[in-house]
Amino acid sequence: MKLKLIITALLVSLLSQGQSFKSYNQLSDRVNIILDDGILCFRPLTENAIRVQFTKEIFLEIPELILTSKTPTPAFKVRETAEALEISTKKMKVVLDKESGSISYTDSSGKVFLSEKPKTRSLISGSVMGEACVAAQQSFESADDELILGLGQFQDGHFNIKDVTRELIQVNTQIAIPFIYSNKGYGLLWHQYGLTDFNPADDKITIEKQLVNKGNTPTLVDATTASGTRKVEQSQDTYTGTFTTTADGMYSVMLNLGGMGNRHFVVIDDVACIDQSNYWLPPTASAKVMLKAGEHKIRVLCKSTNKPQISYKLIDGFATFRSPHSKMLDYVVFYGPNADEIISTYRNLSGNVPMLPKWSFGFWQCRERYSSSNHLIETVKEFRKRKLPMDVIVQDWQYWGKYGWSAMKFDEKDYPDPAALLKELHDLNARLSISVWENVDKKSAVGKSYTANNYFIQGSPWLDVTNPAARQAHWDAMNQGLFSVGVDSWWLDATEPENDALHNKKLHIGAGDFYRLTYPLFVSQAVYEGQRKTTEDKRVCILTRSAFAGQQRYGTINWSGDVNGTWDGFTRQIVAGLNFSITGMPYWTTDIGGFFRPGAGQYTDKNYNELLMRWYQYGVFNPIFRIHGYQTETEAWKNGPVVEANIRELLDLRYRLLPYIYSEAWQVSKNGSTMMRPLVMDFKNDATASHQAYQYMFGSSFLIAPVIKPGVTNWEVYLPKGVQWYNFKTGKRFEGGQTITTDAPLNSTPVYVKAGSIIPMGKLMQYANEKPADTLEIRIYKGANGKFELYEDEGNNYNYEIGKYTLIPFEYNEQNQTLTINKRQGTYIGFLKDIVFNIVVVTESNGLGANESATFKKIKYKGKTIKIDLK
Repeated sequence: MKLKLIITALLVSLLSQGQSFKSYNQLSDRVNIILDDGILCFRPLTENAIRVQFTKEIFLEIPELILTSKTPTPAFKVRETAEALEISTKKMKVVLDKESGSISYTDSSGKVFLSEKPKTRSLISGSVMGEACVAAQQSFESADDELILGLGQFQDGHFNIKDVTRELIQVNTQIAIPFIYSNKGYGLLWHQYGLTDFNPADDKITIEKQLVNKGNTPTLVDATTASGTRKVEQSQDTYTGTFTTTADGMYSVMLNLGGMGNRHFVVIDDVACIDQSNYWLPPTASAKVMLKAGEHKIRVLCKSTNKPQISYKLIDGFATFRSPHSKMLDYVVFYGPNADEIISTYRNLSGNVPMLPKWSFGFWQCRERYSSSNHLIETVKEFRKRKLPMDVIVQDWQYWGKYGWSAMKFDEKDYPDPAALLKELHDLNARLSISVWENVDKKSAVGKSYTANNYFIQGSPWLDVTNPAARQAHWDAMNQGLFSVGVDSWWLDATEPENDALHNKKLHIGAGDFYRLTYPLFVSQAVYEGQRKTTEDKRVCILTRSAFAGQQRYGTINWSGDVNGTWDGFTRQIVAGLNFSITGMPYWTTDIGGFFRPGAGQYTDKNYNELLMRWYQYGVFNPIFRIHGYQTETEAWKNGPVVEANIRELLDLRYRLLPYIYSEAWQVSKNGSTMMRPLVMDFKNDATASHQAYQYMFGSSFLIAPVIKPGVTNWEVYLPKGVQWYNFKTGKRFEGGQTITTDAPLNSTPVYVKAGSIIPMGKLMQYANEKPADTLEIRIYKGANGKFELYEDEGNNYNYEIGKYTLIPFEYNEQNQTLTINKRQGTYIGFLKDIVFNIVVVTESNGLGANESATFKKIKYKGKTIKIDLK
């Protein structure tokens, strides 16, 4: 009832307030406009990005956490007519309707690509924890054929989030980033730091608990906690109710458990519309449901400790953002002919992506958990003995032992000489990534120091990383206990922080609800800036469970959290990863096989082994290739010789592709590219391609179509139109614009290569730097013109930032059937002056899969331009 009153007040407020134009003032970097009910500000940020802010009184100074890059204001013009005020840059225009106060956005020719819904801009005054705030809301027109992606990583299974209801908070398996991309040619950053509702559903349904579990013994399961492995309750209860709709149509239904749960299950009129299980799940999930006007029955099943609420709305064709704890209405519109231009502009403003170390693109071996120095070392030795390529081994929690939770120090009982451990791992050509949490034991030595300096959030176990002094202290502890003995990479776990821990808390920077989404950004900043100040010779590499807008500038990789090791869990990761990647975050991965897995029988369970193999096949074509599992031995050989052999083939393929992957990583850092690409990024004009939820491009050349169902040996793949495609494994060429059925044996997933691609393939290796890249296979996929830049640098320092790297540009001309290897650009210490390029023309009998191929022509390249006839 309280929520309904608020919404009613909001609507009355909108109807009673005028937003019509009164006057404007042009400054050097903005245009301030006086409306009847407030001040509207247009700030051109670049030629294709304009920031819009609206306040009732004055513009408050709010810490800028996202758009931190110093960029000059572009040239812009202001034109006033009797009906409108127009602000234009070279590439876009923003047009204010003087009567309604609503805004539309056009390209330079005047074609509208985005419009506000008139009279939906609103600010409702309120307060939180004694601080004044406003509830900011804005709706935008959304065409029936619009495809909207983004908002981060969600487990609800939705690919196209048009008309989907979502609550943006940070929790395990869910990452909230208030950025969307549309196939209409725009991106939109909702510039808020707090909780945000997207397409909020405000009609609440009354449900009542059914006492079906009365007298039952609670279900207990093992779970990871700050006190170690403990039994937690997993019992479930049922709620039922009825609701009445007033019109036929598509409705959005939203389930909110009020906290983490283990079951999302909603049945309307005996048909399930939301159905997901896991040991823990995000608080919210939603579905779109077609309903007739009239009364409907609803049933909800959830964890017994949850307090579920359920609401709905008739889908209205608008995209709406609402943030209840804001200082003003604030958003940025980006325009571009393709997604890469939009995302690169966004990154130029919010921080570009540093290069990760080369070894990070190899294989990461992780499990819960390795328990000693000997355990780590013997595992790496076994990888080397079995010829299973691997670069990173991960030390999960509890290595701190007697020193206390996340005390950032090895317990000598099981890790007697940490420096010697790291040296031996490095001698085995492996890197160590280690788990660090921000809920440090307050009884530990470092925790006592934090307490003495008031570095913890009051009434919370979590470090207040919004405090610069706390961030520095945290890095100092990490450096002293871990980095100084040789640790290579950081696994920053639970950086949401866990269980939405900023809600109703006071932070150094202000009320926690204003900054509810930003904690992972500050944690990553602490580690990135701390390590870079310590040394420039070791690139920062952070694996972290959560993220916020702008975090890409801190050398982070995200993974999808503690997901379920089921076919349903696997399928949801593909959609989650694509929506996450398009928010500007290029490095992402999952727990191959799922975090929560079957019990001890998993190693011989043929059904689970099939899922594991399909997940591995997908993992090869993730930006970061990593396995993990709950209370599980995840080493390949644990699953038997057949699975081990299949995994070895996939590892070999990944390592052969490292020259391609590392060069694509350079495109991410230099030109704002994205490695894991929803098909709309490259085939926006092909609606069938754009709406493929379970296919994507991996870099510029590879089309990946993961097999997401059990018991199949062939798979349907849609080949985008306008280009030809080669089956990577067979070399057979197909015309685009069709769906084909392709072989999908258990040991490989369907992969296609775009005609015109130039793919460098390296040697078979056991780790990323095992062999020099003095001989490369260069595969040419004829059928279209193509380009590729082969990138190399020193691999694990920041000298590339001062130009210490090489680029070798390749160009293929289809008409002339010629390959040109252009003059090498740049140098660095130790670069290869002489390289052998084995040129391979791909056919149905050569250049197939991971196999080494017959050479069409061997080229001894010394850095000068060479032209090769491929007829």
